[in-house]
Amino acid sequence: MLKPNWLTRPLNENDSGVFKEIRLVAIADSPSTVWPTAEEEEMRTSAEVQAKLQQTASQVVFGTFFDGQLIAIAGLRRESLVQVAHKALVWGVFVRQEFRKEGIARHLFECIKQYADKTGVLQIHLSVNSENQRAKNLYESLGFRKFATEPRSMRIGKRFYDEEHMCLRLDE
Repeated sequence: MLKPNWLTRPLNENDSGVFKEIRLVAIADSPSTVWPTAEEEEMRTSAEVQAKLQQTASQVVFGTFFDGQLIAIAGLRRESLVQVAHKALVWGVFVRQEFRKEGIARHLFECIKQYADKTGVLQIHLSVNSENQRAKNLYESLGFRKFATEPRSMRIGKRFYDEEHMCLRLDE
């Protein structure tokens, strides 16, 4: 349960600056769990970031704020094509280090599930670095189940990282 002085809401175009800043913090904190490099994230234009934050029937990014500071994010997007619109992908989950173990990520996932229910999503997918046991434990506790491993999904320098693909069925 979030503390009373914390606020979680869908982000919008006006949040593009704080969103870009927390994404850079996420990359610095865990470079093997975020796809773009800091340089790639820095190069995103305001218009690109604003488009990523524009809430539609196919996408939403939730953020949790504490004293006006964005402390956590999680996004959900899906294809609008009829035959695959039943599933969506969670992306960009991050909680600032000093706010971890407070239930924020779990709360963000509850927001995502509510949004998914409202928009007709029947299953949620995500990918997680195979070495990120803390995240895998959280996702499993939320009901996600591994269905595949993608070898060498990400490369940083000369090191490769595998990703586990997980799924949560909302219609069971």
